[in-house]
Amino acid sequence: MRLPIGVQDFALLRESNMIYVDKTALLAPLLETGRYFFARPRRFGKSLIVSTIQAAFRGRKDLFANLWLEHNFDFKLRPVIRLDFSRLDFQARSLEAALLDSFQQSAQEYGLTLQAQTPKTAFEELILELAKTEKVVVLIDEYDQAITDVLFEPEKRKAHTDILRGVFGVLKPLDAYLHLVWITGVSKIGKLSLFSSLNNIQDISMNPKYALLCGYTHAEIEQSFPTFLEEAAKSFDASLPELWAGLQRWFNGYSWDGIEKVYCPFSFLLFLEHPIFKSYWYETGTPTWLIELIKNRKINPLNFEHLSADAMTLTVTDVENLEPVGMMFQTGYLTIQKIRKSEAGTRYELSYPNQEVRVAFSKGLLQDYSQSYPSEVSSFAFDLYDALLSLEWDKLFSRANQVLAGIPYEIFPRFETYANSLWHLMLVSTGLRTQSQVQSDPSPSGAALGSRTSLGRMDTLLETSTHYLIFELKMGGSVSAATTQIMDTAYAKGLSGKPILGIGMVFDLASKSFSQWEVTEIE
Repeated sequence: MRLPIGVQDFALLRESNMIYVDKTALLAPLLETGRYFFARPRRFGKSLIVSTIQAAFRGRKDLFANLWLEHNFDFKLRPVIRLDFSRLDFQARSLEAALLDSFQQSAQEYGLTLQAQTPKTAFEELILELAKTEKVVVLIDEYDQAITDVLFEPEKRKAHTDILRGVFGVLKPLDAYLHLVWITGVSKIGKLSLFSSLNNIQDISMNPKYALLCGYTHAEIEQSFPTFLEEAAKSFDASLPELWAGLQRWFNGYSWDGIEKVYCPFSFLLFLEHPIFKSYWYETGTPTWLIELIKNRKINPLNFEHLSADAMTLTVTDVENLEPVGMMFQTGYLTIQKIRKSEAGTRYELSYPNQEVRVAFSKGLLQDYSQSYPSEVSSFAFDLYDALLSLEWDKLFSRANQVLAGIPYEIFPRFETYANSLWHLMLVSTGLRTQSQVQSDPSPSGAALGSRTSLGRMDTLLETSTHYLIFELKMGGSVSAATTQIMDTAYAKGLSGKPILGIGMVFDLASKSFSQWEVTEIE
């Protein structure tokens, strides 16, 4: 069977002998009747879910052969209106014209011709005409794209918001004619009024019951892709357990309930097609405005390793006042690590989902801060990687200082976190296992290298194939103070299996460079 790379059409996937990871058991309860909103980042299969629902209500039982839904759904024919904003051409022409054409095309599928001349009235007319036979299924995919594509064009954004408010406002008064409303997007745009005008819609994005509706679990991958996994392991001359360790570190980790974790389907499938560990998902298009937002707000990149937020921050977007943490979660650059519930409310602990995102996003920030080309940052990351593996300290710090020379002071405040943040980005960009601001007694077995104790907090811990490297940075002064701190605070406690080196460093603010370093072997 073939890999379904980039295929979002359920019928095409099933008819072309492609592998389908069966999600229909999770989907079945949602098909009975209801009004739902479901948010996930791009490239997670939202459109495939929409296409699957469409096929079910068009009576295509043949497409569900050997799937859970085949014997657990009546496949009763119902009229379906599908509105896919990712396919609407509202750049070359107006959003109104694109919507009107979409509704006319839906009408033609059922032998109808609409008389309405506006998107709002056309949508209303279409629902009422189709409901003369059966209640209607309305599927709206990537609803927010008409807003996010013009995010920084205020006049056009306001015009699109007004149009969508009118179109979506049709749904509530026509509720009696609807069997199912299913809306997908990246986030709930707060001032669009969709979720207040359609006040019976359920946002199931953070509902634990549907945490696995998009994305692949470890068990699903083992069951569905055994031959491809074996071939990938052979290409690395590795065992399956060794391959799994790399896969989990690079592509697993997305969670919407703080418990179950999934792989991004897009990245995982591309890896199976051409087994190389790289940032497949990130390379499909990271919004430059997100990097710019983080830089302008002077957010310390170290914070992205450990953040917390409330539900409102994570689920609702104010397009006139973008909140960086919320936007990073909604777009897939942060994910839930743990959920803490109390009388004071629910707190979500966040971090990068995996190495793919951590490395690529760090490179993106470093590229922007240093005003470099992507090729320059990649070359720099390879140089640092080689220097770290060969323990060539002069090469390591000389190369780091070349990049620091091009970074303006204004990016971060002038104290120790300035240097620590940039050093963190540099080391993470190498792809080696790196964690900064780690409390001691680290455990090398976890995805994060450290666990919390009261022994102290090391600046950076990095693991290579041959060594553990503990970095301690001081702003000015003597390098011996940094190495003494590594030894006196027992940073190496709990590390075993390979040699441990402590590297004391001094950052000189005047020259904006690492001016001294000292390496000590730790017994």
